[in-house]
Amino acid sequence: MNQSLSLLLSILLILIFIRRFHVGFAVFLGAISLGFLTIGLDSLKVFASTLISLQTLKFVTIITLAFTLAYSMQESGALDRITSSALSLFGKASVFVIPSMIGFLPMPGGAIVSAVMLKDIFAKFRIKPEKGTFLNYWFRHVWACLDPIYPSVIIALAVLEIDYTTLLRSTYPITLAMVVAGLPFITFGKFGDEKDFRGILYILPILVVMILTVFGLDLLYSLVLVVGAFCLITKPNFKVVARKVFNIKIYILLISLLYYKELIVVTNSANALLNDMSSVGLPQSVSAFLLSFIIGFATGIESGYSAIAIPLLIPFIGVGSEIVSKNLLLVMGAGLIGVMLSPLHLCLILTKEYYSANLETVYFKYLIPASILMSLGVVVVYLAS
Repeated sequence: MNQSLSLLLSILLILIFIRRFHVGFAVFLGAISLGFLTIGLDSLKVFASTLISLQTLKFVTIITLAFTLAYSMQESGALDRITSSALSLFGKASVFVIPSMIGFLPMPGGAIVSAVMLKDIFAKFRIKPEKGTFLNYWFRHVWACLDPIYPSVIIALAVLEIDYTTLLRSTYPITLAMVVAGLPFITFGKFGDEKDFRGILYILPILVVMILTVFGLDLLYSLVLVVGAFCLITKPNFKVVARKVFNIKIYILLISLLYYKELIVVTNSANALLNDMSSVGLPQSVSAFLLSFIIGFATGIESGYSAIAIPLLIPFIGVGSEIVSKNLLLVMGAGLIGVMLSPLHLCLILTKEYYSANLETVYFKYLIPASILMSLGVVVVYLAS
């Protein structure tokens, strides 16, 4: 079957399956359909190679360490001190300040860290699980096109052969559009009169991970060092932490996502989709936006659109000194919007499950309206440039 049609069909099947099965199984079934429709039984070889690859092992280890850090900080009382301090300093604005702070550190499933921190704050302000899921998820990702240690940014810099300043000038409107699009869903208010500055210092383990990563240490090793040191010092209840960390459904989701992303690359379905869109006479800018959006939506990973869509769209974006800033803005903005709307996005699923939120309510009441506002912001800036 035609690769681009197979890709679109697999996305549709995932959206259908997700209503009946856990998202991990839905993604796996969608991946299997893409594989068998394009490369047949060879898709099983792709699955086997994905399963045993060092990238998969590293990804799973990082997720496990991120969960361990979050729940160890919870067991030790560190998260309680951070949340009480944030409330005294920022009041109700903590509902977006905390996930924004944690969002500086890119890690797969990192939204679980801020989700655990925000649980008591949401309870204090009687914020429903669906709104809490949106706030934690949305503001956790506002730096995705700016933060120099995000994989999507690193990949874009390497592929396009540009420096960080050039990328920053091109993509900062995406962050502004995302923040503005999220603000209508926040109600501001005060909470507490005494300012607790010392409590915020308990965020130090997360800051140390970020600093080590910025200075060149791999995220995996940074987490190993910080989690090891934190557990030695605080001695959390390891049995309680382990029960919370090891969730087989989460690991099925991780492997399914990596398998699906690998199949998109192996089957060349994204490139086929771009060619098909161009052949029907769509304007180049519309084709670029749609391709980046679809790849972001299909993979649910920031590095997905950066690693797949950006190389395909180099003729549109430019390279090196010939970079077209507004085109880079359009492609990265569309990719991030696709990622944020993707039901495959690990941060969305983890937050939704942690808060036991209704996913349809999250989408139709919060996520889709915010994404439309963000899209309008990106398009307006593109057209005005």
